[in-house]
Amino acid sequence: MKSMGLILILAIGFYLYKTGNLQRMINNLHENKNYQTNEAKRILDIRLAKGEITEEEEYNKLKSIL
Repeated sequence: MKSMGLILILAIGFYLYKTGNLQRMINNLHENKNYQTNEAKRILDIRLAKGEITEEEEYNKLKSIL
């Protein structure tokens, strides 16, 4: 029973690979991650401008984590 599930997963993966959908799905995952990182950096910039983050060192530390 486990081998049938594995064969099914491999068949679906092979189909997605052949149709190019697999690469599109992977690219979408990377785009979402980049968007989230850029959004977090934008929020940091806004917080620094508002004065919510007072020290430049703290700001740089947070930005380097992202």
